[in-house]
Amino acid sequence: MQSVFPSLVETWRTVLVAGGHGLLARLLITFSTMRAVKPIPPKDKISTEDPELAERFNRVLEEAVEAMEGSGIRYAFIGGVASGSLGRPRSTHDIDLFVMPEDAELSLRALGRKGFRTERTDPAWLYKGFKDGILVDVIFKSKGDIYLDSEMYQRMTSAEFHGKRLRFVAPEDLLIIKAVAHSELTPSHWHDAIALLTHARIDWDYLIRRARRAPRRILSLLLYAQSNDIGVPNWVIHALFEGIFGNTAEGAGERAAKEPSVQPPAARPQIYSAPRAAEEKITPEWCRVAVREPTPGGMSYHARDEYGVGHLHERLAEDPRTNELDIQIEQSGNTIILRGEVNAPERRKAVEQVAREYFPNTVIINEVRVLELKEPPESEPL
Repeated sequence: MQSVFPSLVETWRTVLVAGGHGLLARLLITFSTMRAVKPIPPKDKISTEDPELAERFNRVLEEAVEAMEGSGIRYAFIGGVASGSLGRPRSTHDIDLFVMPEDAELSLRALGRKGFRTERTDPAWLYKGFKDGILVDVIFKSKGDIYLDSEMYQRMTSAEFHGKRLRFVAPEDLLIIKAVAHSELTPSHWHDAIALLTHARIDWDYLIRRARRAPRRILSLLLYAQSNDIGVPNWVIHALFEGIFGNTAEGAGERAAKEPSVQPPAARPQIYSAPRAAEEKITPEWCRVAVREPTPGGMSYHARDEYGVGHLHERLAEDPRTNELDIQIEQSGNTIILRGEVNAPERRKAVEQVAREYFPNTVIINEVRVLELKEPPESEPL
């Protein structure tokens, strides 16, 4: 078959050229002259076939570490270096440093003192350093408003990389960062996260707690992993599911309450009930039901702390005053912090108003920013 196929291509190429089918002929000429692609050899963690490039990468990596350590900056590696060390073997040609926002400028200066050319690429989340053709990203806010906070910093881990001991965010935090950053343009993030489930030792309780930042995305990732026979405990799936949607038995009771029934109304199942004692033993704290009394404004609800935050996300997306999908909501005790960007001051006020209506007895801190929309410069006619 291999000897026959090229001759067939050559025959059709001759026919098409003779018949004037230029485009098809050129396509077949290109196809017939293609050579087999050399298979990529398996990689041992992060490597390259170019020894000179590998040497430069390792040298710049070491200088970046010296810059951070010498300045006492709190940092950890994320990105390809971390994924290759904690998860699957993969190649990378840049270095991602994760720092606290207040340390971003210090990090840039520290790199500058080591001879890096630096730039403030995007003051909202990213600076860059360049040396010997190697890029160092200084990231101080990951997608989804994920920061190097104190809990993440305390949970850091270390591992050997090319003879150096490096510090990384915990595999659970890297998994969340990767899953949230995943998009159509960056499919590798998703599979990096899946690889962490396979290769890293996961603290499931910690993952569930940190998954409050993006519970639906993490739940979908874990379900996808289970569909590929990767060991994810069922109780973790149930905990995340109930944290988002509530107890499924309660949902069944709610549906039953809406359907015709021979039972008198008083005998129907209670829609919102506290979890049973057995459930209390396995349900993480943030997933547990917190029953609230009716509010003075007349709104009565029984919600989980994080479940209520999820409902507020939906309210902000559906309320015609706001229609905002990208507002980040952080809850700490009796305080709700709103972050994100909107296009008008009125929309910013509306976001806060909707939040106060839903959490009337909670302190609301509105850190939503109003974007300054500028007219694009006039373009020259073509």
